[in-house]
Amino acid sequence: MSGVSTSLPETEKLWSIAWRVCRRELRGGFSGFRIFLACLALGVGSIAAVGNVSESVLSALARDGRALLGGDVELRLVHIPATKEQRDWLGENTERVGELATMRATAYGNDQRRLVELKAVDGIYPLFGDMELQDAIPFKGILDKKDGVWGGVSEAGLLERLQIKVGDTLRLGDINIQIRGVIATEPDKAVGFFNFGPRLMVATGALNETGLVQPGSLIHYHYALDLNDNEDPKAFRDRLTDRFEDAGWRIRDVTDANPGLRRFVERLTLFLTLVGLSALLVGGIGVANAVRSHIESKTSVIATLKSIGASHGLVLRIYFLQILMLSLVGIAIGLVIGAVTPAIIAPLLADRLPIDVTVGPALPSLLIATGFGILTTLVFAMPSLLRAREIPAARLFRASAGLMGDNAIRKRDLPFIIVPLVLLLLLTVLTATDYSIAIGFVIGSLAAIAVFTVAGKAIVSVSKRIKGGRNAFSRLALANLHRPGANTVPVALSLGLGLTLLVTISGIEGNLDHEISESLPESAPAFFFLDIRPDQMDQFRSQLLEKDNVSDIEQTPMLRGRVTAIDGVDANDVGPGDDRWFLRGDRGLTFAASPPPETQIVRGQWWPADYDDASKPLVSISRDIGEAFALEPGDTITVNVLGRDITAEIANWREIEWQSLRMNFAMVFSPGLIDKAPYSLIATAHMPRDMEEPVDRMIGLDFPNVSAIRVREALEAANAILAGIGTALNATSSIAIIAGVLVLAGAVAAGRRKRIYDAVVLKTLGATRANILYAYGLEYGILGLATGVIAALVGSLAAWSVLVLIMGASWTFLPMTIFGPIAIGLIATLSAGFIGTWQALRSPAAPLLRNE
Repeated sequence: MSGVSTSLPETEKLWSIAWRVCRRELRGGFSGFRIFLACLALGVGSIAAVGNVSESVLSALARDGRALLGGDVELRLVHIPATKEQRDWLGENTERVGELATMRATAYGNDQRRLVELKAVDGIYPLFGDMELQDAIPFKGILDKKDGVWGGVSEAGLLERLQIKVGDTLRLGDINIQIRGVIATEPDKAVGFFNFGPRLMVATGALNETGLVQPGSLIHYHYALDLNDNEDPKAFRDRLTDRFEDAGWRIRDVTDANPGLRRFVERLTLFLTLVGLSALLVGGIGVANAVRSHIESKTSVIATLKSIGASHGLVLRIYFLQILMLSLVGIAIGLVIGAVTPAIIAPLLADRLPIDVTVGPALPSLLIATGFGILTTLVFAMPSLLRAREIPAARLFRASAGLMGDNAIRKRDLPFIIVPLVLLLLLTVLTATDYSIAIGFVIGSLAAIAVFTVAGKAIVSVSKRIKGGRNAFSRLALANLHRPGANTVPVALSLGLGLTLLVTISGIEGNLDHEISESLPESAPAFFFLDIRPDQMDQFRSQLLEKDNVSDIEQTPMLRGRVTAIDGVDANDVGPGDDRWFLRGDRGLTFAASPPPETQIVRGQWWPADYDDASKPLVSISRDIGEAFALEPGDTITVNVLGRDITAEIANWREIEWQSLRMNFAMVFSPGLIDKAPYSLIATAHMPRDMEEPVDRMIGLDFPNVSAIRVREALEAANAILAGIGTALNATSSIAIIAGVLVLAGAVAAGRRKRIYDAVVLKTLGATRANILYAYGLEYGILGLATGVIAALVGSLAAWSVLVLIMGASWTFLPMTIFGPIAIGLIATLSAGFIGTWQALRSPAAPLLRNE
């Protein structure tokens, strides 16, 4: 390490001496390293906490896979149940088969109505896990028909909305349901982040009597399978697929019991981890400042060591060990924070997840956080350590000359910086669940560091050129920005990175919230109506139009289908990516002879209005799907509808504005074949807010099978979800801001002695406290304002990139997401500056002048 060839015993001796000197110097405590430790603890703690929570949730998903899924394997069909032949085969080849159905319906009680997530179960439900009701009421038999009335259990929210209690009845379709219990735990409840209502559970027999089951009704039939003890789920799936190749069901097993929750947790974990890593990188500037300040404070010690024969390598080893030991202390504090924080979060998760999450320290997450902490320390500490060892002893005795000036790092020492930097970048990418996002983060971070480094130097350069007028204290403020030893660049870098992160997250969250809360309601319909039977549509439309100010009623047929192949390639073999949502689960389908209103064809042509060739169905797809899967007019898409595969030729691409909340479909088929399948109708209607309640009541009385979804409520639910996610991101990003402020405070503390000396000299020359405060306030104000403005520009660009290029959303200039962070930067720098200056203002002149 010293650059001189040494034998193994000599190297061991150097390390031994370095360790003894290191221990003696550390006996003085951690004075001067508090910010160093805080920066590491914050970054490592946030990464460890996020990793621990994520690992606990994912482990619980794997552990409780059977209960979450309802069985070893689950089959799902849409619109129609399994045939007798299929059910017989399942019964013969498994231990048990549980059957249930789910759909959205409307429940009525006490002049109130509520859209519910209806679930009809058989007598052996649940196959696995425990169905628990409040007040320890036993579930067995509670849904049975008694005295001519079917029983039901629901979530507490439904009783509150309908103003009923246990023992009362509610109306469901054509029958009454008596509520006999409140759900405490539902083992196989899917986590729906956009559920439209509370759960209502009834018996399968009750569902059959409601009249809600009609041809084309949007019902999902689930079959939970308890496999034989020696049956492997994958082997069973293969046998099942071979036996019923065209069944059209979606098959899942315990290895992927809740894919939606898993994807959400993994993606949120990735973003929170990257935000935590941003905090650690900001803290890295504080590490660099602390190491540099520490080395400079050891001028006399290093000079003495070199004078008595200490080699460059020994000096480097001594202070390398010191920094390593200190970093391990900071990392250990961070790991404790990361281990304790999830215990605080656990109660919040208990009511939101259908699994029992035992949050505790997860070794892989702790090791990853430790790796980030060590590598960050090496990347930011090594430049100062390497520069220090190259300075001759004679210069070390001249401490006032500035130890860490512009000493160049030798080329052969570059690996000591490059290797940990490369390892840090690799760790960032390889531990991420999405490599492309992680790589984008790495590139963005490097670009941001470069931007703020250049910005800091630009502030220095501009301050040199500005004369400052006749006011001496204005000139002093400008001179402080560029004088030797000024911390302008590190402050701009650390605070700028933190503010950029805040602007980016605030910009993304603010734009999404603006899109939902303000832009959408102006053009969105008031209601979506589901499951309208074709024979009801004329009466439904006429009764709606009888209401005052109800307008723009649009209708379209809808049925569900699953994409099974893309241009002849099986959907399971299509590569991974964010666009796989199109291939997961069932998609809404429709058919039309003419293009929907305001359709914009961007490639290909619409079919003739009289086209009805059943032997050659055509399909119109959205442009984003065409681009995602590289499809062109003439290619094909295969969709399984009611157990039958339909292969349609792509006729055109359409431009779809999903945020318009119109009845948009990714696929619109030509008539002739798909319209022969049973289907229902969906409709939208516009009306003023004061008409929503009367229309809601009318639908409930005259069309009990129709589910009415208030768009306003759906938007509010989406808003609440975005707000929750935004809170988590902002809470994590605030750690980066705190780290930036700590670095700023460290920079002020590092220059405290110089500030005291300057203040004493100024006071001796007749300056007042107001004059000195003005000078320092102007200095930090310029630095904070300039950094905030640049952070606002960089963060806005980052937010625009994420929204427009990645999410396909629109970006709007929102002043508070930009001016707010600028104000934070200005306040932070001014506060740190004044706090650091106050001691200088209080210091008496005589002692310092006598020492000088």
